[in-house]
Amino acid sequence: MRTPHQSSASWTFKRYQAEFHQALSDEIKCIRKKGSQKTIVTDGHYLGASSNKHLYSFTADTEIRLPDDTKIDVEIDKRKYEGTLISIEGFDLIIALDQKNGNHIPLAKISTEPWFLLETLQERLLNPTKIESTNRQLALQLLALNSEHSATNNRQFSDFSEQIQSQIQQRLNYNQYQSEAVTHVLQYPVSFIWGPPGTGKTSTLGLTVASLVHAGESVLVLAHSNAAVDTAMQSLGKYLDRSSYYQEGLILRFGVAATDTYKKYPLLDVRGVTRNQNPQLLEKIEQLEKERKILTHQLRSSDQASLRDRLAAIRAELHPLKDLLKKKESELVQKATVVGCTLSKAVIASEIFNRQFDSVIVDEASMAYIPHCIYAATLAKKRIAIFGDFRQLGPIAQSEDDSVERWLKRDIFEEAGIVDRVNRNEPDKRMVLLQTQYRMHPSISAISNRLFYNGQLRDGEGVKAQTQTIVDSEPHAGQALVLYDLSHSSAFCFSEKESHSRFNLVSALVAADLAYKSQGSEVESIGIITPYKDQARLIHRILRDSKLDDVKASTVHRFQGSEQHLIIFDAVDSTPKKEVGKLLQGGLNSTASRLANVAISRAQGKFIGLFNNGYLQRNLDSFNIFRKFRDCLHTRSQVVPLTFSGSANSTAWQFSIPGVEVYLQSSQVKQMIQADLRNARDEVAIDWPTIFDEQRYFSWSVLKAGIQVFARGSKIQRSIAALKNNRFEKSDSFSTMGILGIDRKILWIYTNPSAQSLVFKITLPKTIELLYIFLQLVPADSKKGSAKQRIQNGFGSCEVCKGLLWTKLPEHIPNAEPIITCEKHPYKWRRMNQDDATQFAQINGRTCGECGAALKGCKNSTTGKIFLACTSGCGYTLRLRDIF
Repeated sequence: MRTPHQSSASWTFKRYQAEFHQALSDEIKCIRKKGSQKTIVTDGHYLGASSNKHLYSFTADTEIRLPDDTKIDVEIDKRKYEGTLISIEGFDLIIALDQKNGNHIPLAKISTEPWFLLETLQERLLNPTKIESTNRQLALQLLALNSEHSATNNRQFSDFSEQIQSQIQQRLNYNQYQSEAVTHVLQYPVSFIWGPPGTGKTSTLGLTVASLVHAGESVLVLAHSNAAVDTAMQSLGKYLDRSSYYQEGLILRFGVAATDTYKKYPLLDVRGVTRNQNPQLLEKIEQLEKERKILTHQLRSSDQASLRDRLAAIRAELHPLKDLLKKKESELVQKATVVGCTLSKAVIASEIFNRQFDSVIVDEASMAYIPHCIYAATLAKKRIAIFGDFRQLGPIAQSEDDSVERWLKRDIFEEAGIVDRVNRNEPDKRMVLLQTQYRMHPSISAISNRLFYNGQLRDGEGVKAQTQTIVDSEPHAGQALVLYDLSHSSAFCFSEKESHSRFNLVSALVAADLAYKSQGSEVESIGIITPYKDQARLIHRILRDSKLDDVKASTVHRFQGSEQHLIIFDAVDSTPKKEVGKLLQGGLNSTASRLANVAISRAQGKFIGLFNNGYLQRNLDSFNIFRKFRDCLHTRSQVVPLTFSGSANSTAWQFSIPGVEVYLQSSQVKQMIQADLRNARDEVAIDWPTIFDEQRYFSWSVLKAGIQVFARGSKIQRSIAALKNNRFEKSDSFSTMGILGIDRKILWIYTNPSAQSLVFKITLPKTIELLYIFLQLVPADSKKGSAKQRIQNGFGSCEVCKGLLWTKLPEHIPNAEPIITCEKHPYKWRRMNQDDATQFAQINGRTCGECGAALKGCKNSTTGKIFLACTSGCGYTLRLRDIF
């Protein structure tokens, strides 16, 4: 890649506009091609009201990567509502809705068109509302390495520190580097404040804004996420809550914040100030909302005209009152001295883009798109300050176009030449490095300092003593760094078919078990970090099954900005994968570097890494940053070779987590599997890569009649041929493991069925549900549940009476094909499709007349008629009419 400041040093603002427009267009095209994102979320709980919105927390099964403040559609019980995505943390998200939908929402579907925010950013950059030459110049200064960099005044932090201290009536705690950072922002038009983990970046930002305010300047504080904005604004509250600016409602958080975020500083919240200044308006709205809620509840049991009329009157009365409330809140934002909001909000809200501020501060800037940062600079009259750490995670974009690679996957530090100079150990007058860290135990910070910060960080006074209690806690009391070597633990790595994301069942179980074993110790917070989203999904399921709701598990992207007493890092990559995943490859400026740095720097007192040492040593050269990371950990950690047999120089791992059992040899489990098969009620699924020997493993003879058997593997077909209701799906196995699933409730896994090797038994319901998908144990068209349950569910419900739809053969039409219809409303009917036919055969217990295998629905390409065919490929077919 070309060095950015060499090729763009003489560019005009118009040239940058064109470049940004192209990059955003390419990303929009890529996202549109993939279509709107739809996600099922569950376990919705009402959190309360904030800024006239009703907040709900939900849990998603997959990680959602969308910007905060993205507009979404929320479908609840087949009704759609407009909402806003407030925040995402791992698999947990907070959504704001305009109206309350009860205290608990079991299931909802959310969909969004994420390109809307990018299109709006394009519009702001190409058609700026208020961009004057000074703004353009400041934007160009932000990008240019060789531009003139001189102070515009001689103000010092010391000019304001006494005033701030006197106002809050307590001594300020800051170090030399933080003082230098505040002074730099006060004096220069462009400042880059490099804040590595735990160096007090947020506190420095708060002191900076307080100093600017006391210097008479207006300030806009921006960040990519609502959580980052809230953290920054709470820091401001700490230094300004005794000032007249705060008391008069001139320091405002713009946007929807999580409930109780500003309980300590209520006048930072726009709604809090509005309530303070317009109590009667808020009281009237809340009174009407309360009455509306009561009437809506009453209407569910009594459809009276008087209730409907009163409800309509309330809605009519509320509308102008809410418009007035919105107007007053907008006026507050427009005249505020300090405003904090997300970058997305700044793009879409006229209160921001129609205004200019003396100073603009962008926090967590390494995760912001370069065009976002330039747009932020155009909103400033005098100065822009970039706070962040370019050694942590960068921006996320989906397109692989060159324009996107340059402008949306790199951060502003790199484009401005800061990173290049740091890598060459050259000073840069535009940057101040915060050098003292107060988060990590020195044993942990030493890894991050050596690999990512060139030895420039110092440990703050007292940080060792503050974190020592965590170090002295279980697991591994007395150790801050622990490395588990999974080279001999059968921890195999595979890829999920659709997402291609990697997962490793054994390492996921060990990671969750470590968290389980840590319960009851002095470790108060635990995070499990992994590079791959499907591994995060798997660990999340295990934690839910194990009732470890307080343990946070996700990819590294969801951990930036947070800290935990204990971090468990699961590297995942292992055999039989031939190559290490792309996420773990590269040098100091790669994603692998940022990933490793974020992972270890989240840990305050204890870091436990799960690695296949032998695999990584064989597949990563010594110049790879992730190899250096592993090597450094190996040198400085307590190394624990993990096995399940307790061989020499290794630890015999025993699971404490309920629902997981390990047997050292396959011969130990034969009778237990026979018992499980004997108790099977609905179905059995098997994926077997080798010749199946009933004498050695288990016998099919114990299965009850009517049990559906799904089979996969090149050598298994002959073994199941005699079974009446078998369905042979694929000749290739998913892996080299032998897998047996029973009623989707029990999973037996032979790590190497060709030898006497480890066998796992898993009875974790949510985990098994996901593993069935990952391991492709049953065909996509198979329905979960017994034939009795499928009969009870029918083929859907009637739109008119909600009764079950069922199959019927029209008797008055010669040679008619069966249809799906409602008995009460026969005009509500549809033709049977292939899935209907498959289900129909299962309900009726119909199998192949030749070999006894299961039947599935097929469609004649010429006539379009639906028929049944044998899944084993023997050639047997059956007309649907013949079943009737």
